[in-house]
Parts: sequence; structure tokens; C-alpha cells
Amino acid sequence: MLCEVGDMYKSILSAALCAIMSFGSTLSSKEFRVTDYGVVNDSTVVQTVALQRVIDQAEAEGGGTVVLPRGTFLSGALFFKPGTKFILEDGAVLKGSDNIEDYPLLPSRMEGRSIYYYAALVNAYHVDGFELTGPGTVNGNGLKFWQSFWDNVASARKEGRKWTNLEVHRPRLVFIWGSDKVTLRGVRLVNSAFWTTHFYQCDDILMENCEVQAPREPVRAPSSDAIDLDACNRVVIRGCYLNCDDDGVCLKGGKGVFAHKSVENGSVTDVLVEDCTFGPNLHGTITLGSECIHASNVTLRNCRLENECALLRLKMRPDTYQVYENITIENVSGTCGNLIEVLPWKQFFTLEGTNEHPVGLIRNITMRDIDVTCKSLGVIATNPDDTVENFRLERVHAKAQSDIFRCNYPTVTLTDVTVNGKAPVVMTADEEQKVKLNYDSGDLDKSNEK
Repeated sequence: MLCEVGDMYKSILSAALCAIMSFGSTLSSKEFRVTDYGVVNDSTVVQTVALQRVIDQAEAEGGGTVVLPRGTFLSGALFFKPGTKFILEDGAVLKGSDNIEDYPLLPSRMEGRSIYYYAALVNAYHVDGFELTGPGTVNGNGLKFWQSFWDNVASARKEGRKWTNLEVHRPRLVFIWGSDKVTLRGVRLVNSAFWTTHFYQCDDILMENCEVQAPREPVRAPSSDAIDLDACNRVVIRGCYLNCDDDGVCLKGGKGVFAHKSVENGSVTDVLVEDCTFGPNLHGTITLGSECIHASNVTLRNCRLENECALLRLKMRPDTYQVYENITIENVSGTCGNLIEVLPWKQFFTLEGTNEHPVGLIRNITMRDIDVTCKSLGVIATNPDDTVENFRLERVHAKAQSDIFRCNYPTVTLTDVTVNGKAPVVMTADEEQKVKLNYDSGDLDKSNEK
């Protein structure tokens, strides 16, 4: 039966890949070079209005491609319209304003909730067939926002108060909402003030040969996730270099006691990540859980790790019903932290005044053909009433600082798994160890001291 499920899953992935790769160009081929429409090459003048005027004209003329030529162009939030695409030519830089007033407050989506929040630098709402292509750069110019964030953290520490990620208002770099057949190809996406790319309620996404980076020095770029998939389906991420100061590929879709019942939330399904490199700034290579109710049919394969974070992170929220199933990690090499981190996640925990007792289900997880240098195999120790079924490690060979694998589930199977040439020592994790192992289950500032 498992073989049949695997074959069926491969067929689904193959079909999804073919559908994405066969996107037709049904839009107008007319180009709108922004410098032909009054936009000037000047990195010191905010030209949001002039740039938006070009996008609006492209829509009015039946669609077309907005072209940013070589040079640096400073802007606030831009909103691409149905029928429009965006190309950044070699040497072109769209640089984000560091004034939050240049990003309007709108109905949006943040941290698994539908709320009013600030627009991103590049926005596409209900723009089917949208394309953002390089080889130019979208630069979020996030330094001022990062500094304000850490100043707020320092103030909160001094005052002994709690704080959240949203207290300092920061724009994302790219936000695409309700748009199908979306392509990001060959573009550099750097220095985002907040999440770098955020896709919400989108189907058929191709992100290919992109460079996505945010720094740790001289100021860390907090919560600068490289790719956030929020209630999205049929996604291919291929040939990308991901190196932001948070998660690499993060699956989202909602959080909270009633999140699984809300039409605003949703599953993340049929995701393929392949031939990517995950850099040293990351906190997690592929992560599910901080705001994810259901993920299914997810494959990461043929990837290279160059970091000190977990390869697979499942954050099990005790305030959210969660199901993570049919996940395959295979043919991975390089250097990482722990191979696996499956632990309770209690950041911003709330039962919203109810007597609910949400539980999680993890099933059909396979990690195989992995050859890494790491800290350890890691830990699988979820909330007390969560269920783990059919979790398998096969042909995993690690050179590690520790040969201990913390696992609270005897049903987890290890086949041809070695640490430093020998079988790992399997031990359970008690509650105190769970907290110790889960280095950032508390405040974000603690995780950034890692």
C-alpha cells in the first residue's frame, strides 16, 4: 500500500511540474520601459507614483511587461495589476524606501492571521500569470527596520515586558495573494525588512534560479524568511540559493484553536523543492508548524546544506490542530545542525478562552539517502497527545558531534542509519530536555542569540 501511495504521489508531482512548466504566455508582449515614461535613474528620490503610473498604463493598454533598466530606482509599495509582468534587467535595482509611510496599511495576511498590515515592496493581488524575473535585484533596504526591531527588543527586555514580531512595522519584500500560475525566475531578492517572499492562496507557483538573501551582520535581519507558502498548492522551487536570517522554505496556512475551520486558512499541498542550496544564515531548512494546520505531499530532494540549522523542523503547536503527512526528504548532502527537530512550539500560545485541547498528527515521513556533517540526528518529542505514525529514516549517514538520537516514539524506524560509522544511541527526551533542545520556543530574541 505504501508503494502505491508513493507512486501516486510521484505522479501528482510530475503532473504539477508539467503544468507549471507549460505556463503559456497569454498576456500582451508589449514592453513598458519605465524610463520611457518619466521615471529617472536616481536612487535618492522615491518614485512610487511614477512607477505605479507605468504599471497602471500597462494594464490599461491590455497588459504587458514593465521593464526596469540598469540603475537604482527607489520606491515604496508597488501593485501589479492583471495582465502585467515585471522584468528587472541586468544591473537594475528596485530599492525599497525605508519609510513605513510609503507602504499603505491594507487587508493582508501575517503570522497565520488575516489582519490589516503594511503592503510589501512588490505586490500582486489576483494577478494570474504574474511573472517577476531577473537578472536584476529587488533590494528591501531593511537596515533601518532591523535596527528599530532590535531597539524594541532591548527596550522590552529592560522593561521586563513581552513583545511580538509585529510591534515594529516592517514591510515584506514580495507579497502575492490569490494569484495562480506565478513565476519568479532568475531574480535577486535581498535585504527584506520582514519576510522575503510570501505567497498566500496561490496555486501553481514556480520559483526558479533565484537568489534570496538577508544578513546576520552587521545587523541581523529578523524573520526574513526566504519563502513562505501560506495555503498554497502545486509549488516547484528549483535551483535557488536561500540564505536569510530565519527559515528557508516555511509552510504556513493558519494558527489557533479554530484555524482548521476558517475559510481564510488552508492546506499546503504538492510542494517540490529540488536542486537548491541552503546557506549559513538560516534557522531552518524546511519548516512546518509555527502557522501551519495541514501540509501534505511535500518533497525536498537533491539539495545542498551549508548551515547549522535543522534540515526538517516540525513545530507542534498545542493551541492548533495540525496534520503533517506524506513528506519526503531525500538525496541531501552538506553540513547542518540537527537533522530533525520535532518539538512543541509555544511561542505566542493561546487557547483563545476555550477548553479545547488541540492535537497534532505526523504520518508518512521518509528521510533517506542523506550524507551530512551535523550536530546530531536530532529529536522527535512532540506534545503529549500528538501522534507519530510511519516516520522512517533510511540510508542516513552522519558525521556528528553527538551519537544520541532523542526519540519518544518507538514506531520511528531506522534502516541503515549510522552516526560516525556506528548505530546511533536512541534515547527519549523528557520535558526538561524538550525545552532545552527547542532553543527558540520562547522569544525570538533568544533564538537570535543562538
